[in-house]
Amino acid sequence: MTFTDWTGLSGIALVWLLLALHLPVAVRLSQPKRLLFVLVVYGAVLLPVFGLSLAGFLRGLAGDLSTTSVLLLVVALVARMRQLAGDDGVIWWNMRERFALFAFISILALLLYPFALGIGMLDPYRSGFSSVAFIVMLALLSLWAMRRGLYLLPSVCSLAVLAWSMGWYESTNMWDYLIDVPLAIYALVQTIKVIVRARKAERV
Repeated sequence: MTFTDWTGLSGIALVWLLLALHLPVAVRLSQPKRLLFVLVVYGAVLLPVFGLSLAGFLRGLAGDLSTTSVLLLVVALVARMRQLAGDDGVIWWNMRERFALFAFISILALLLYPFALGIGMLDPYRSGFSSVAFIVMLALLSLWAMRRGLYLLPSVCSLAVLAWSMGWYESTNMWDYLIDVPLAIYALVQTIKVIVRARKAERV
């Protein structure tokens, strides 16, 4: 298994781990045994059966998850572990932080995917190949967000740039480190829900 295969499969494995932690058997375990359970499930989903693992199957359907998705999955995984341990008071990011991130992802999705489907003559995806302008844009956006007291968005951008510079995935395009289709759909839904709730609150 190459390094890029391992990183890609490990990102997908997080989805299976999160699902496994919602099984009744995971709820009944003590915390040390639950950690062992997570490690066993991680190994199981990476283990190839007849040449294909569970993580490989999901990777074949969805492709590699962006580092943004990986970050959110890791946080969700840790939060679930702490919840099962009886700690329900953990709040990683407030609503403002989450909305800023999901709005950012939604804008990226609307900029990228319609043109990728052949709508229009532009090709924003090309800008992700070693584009200094793209990196500068992310840096300026991160600085602006930090001045507004937002730190989740700069963390996502920094993680994407770092992973891209390391060659974390097979892809050499920055877009693939920032966004993926499942994340784009989720972000669009969450952004719309927040906007609709805000509009309803204004009418009351």
